[in-house]
Amino acid sequence: MLWSTLTVLLSTIVPALASPVAPVARNVAPAAPVTKRWDHPVAAPKVFVISMFSPEDVWTQALDLNNNITLPGLSPLFPNVRCNAAGEICHFITGEGEINAAASVTALLSTDALDLRHTYFLIAGIAGVNPNFGTLGSAGLARYAVQVALAHELDAREMPQDWPTGYFLQGTKEPNVINGAEHYGTEVFELNTNLRERVHAYTEGLTLNDTEKAQAFRVKYPQDVAKAPPSVIYGDVATSDVYFAGELLCQAFANITKLWTNGTGEYVFTAQEDNATFEVFIRYHLAGLVDFARVILLRTGSDFDRAPPGMSAYDGFTADQGGFPPALQNLFVVGNPIVQGIINDWDEFEGGIAPQDGWLSTADVLHTLDAGGARQKRSLGRYAAAREALE
Repeated sequence: MLWSTLTVLLSTIVPALASPVAPVARNVAPAAPVTKRWDHPVAAPKVFVISMFSPEDVWTQALDLNNNITLPGLSPLFPNVRCNAAGEICHFITGEGEINAAASVTALLSTDALDLRHTYFLIAGIAGVNPNFGTLGSAGLARYAVQVALAHELDAREMPQDWPTGYFLQGTKEPNVINGAEHYGTEVFELNTNLRERVHAYTEGLTLNDTEKAQAFRVKYPQDVAKAPPSVIYGDVATSDVYFAGELLCQAFANITKLWTNGTGEYVFTAQEDNATFEVFIRYHLAGLVDFARVILLRTGSDFDRAPPGMSAYDGFTADQGGFPPALQNLFVVGNPIVQGIINDWDEFEGGIAPQDGWLSTADVLHTLDAGGARQKRSLGRYAAAREALE
């Protein structure tokens, strides 16, 4: 009886599944015809400026970036690339955080509408600033971006009593150790320092914007560089989706920066996007669609990453430090001379600025761009023994 019942049910269900299904009406425009890449690019910009959120867009109005290019896959909040009439300068906004940055930059570099093979990219955003190396309003050109929060973490209340921090590199068993660390591939990126030095020349002699409120707050710090007026400096970036603050976390992430840069890096700025952006650039560099040696990272200090002496970490974090307005303004004060310099000296820049010796190997932690060398495979760290047992 049971089998006969199932047979009847199947005899009615299977034909229904096999029969054509009426299409559901949707308001979907027909797909645009696909053209061969770069047969008809809308623009081949010389400089492309990348912002992370709308307050950082100090470019569109000032540079008359009035030609909109809507690309699929960009942030729903910021769906357009905007270029000037000549198509030499373009700009877009990724959205904040590592995931937004990776998704938006992937969409940008995937498009056939733009030929970006010879484009210089200026990533220009505000950031926290380390009072040991900079101050409110300072503008920094980076060599390294380090993904400091890609790590193990124990709550500080539960960590071993002799540990200085609950953060330790993945694959290791204690803080401040790199031997045995796992490599995801995004932990550290190194930019073209020869390009950095070349464009720094365009910023010499600039007077950066400041505010009385920022001046009043920075004098609370004992470091001379923190109390000084804003200037253009060299400064590496610590990338973390977590918007951290406080002396203890800052010390922990400073140590992680040193570990991943073999002691040569000092994080000066804190931000949320750069390593995600750079991983996308590495992949599209391999595809021949962009040149990672043409990337410039500019960050300006909007707030100190730790409180001054005598103030709690929370009070320092929530204080109106006065650095937000000049940090936004100084993105353009410092960034625009770089943009205009590259365009005006295009004969020099068109062929590229050769990077420092060994850069192809050190551009990322996996040595991805070093075709002549042995690429670093991802270390499985604590899983290595289990993997060997399965083989």
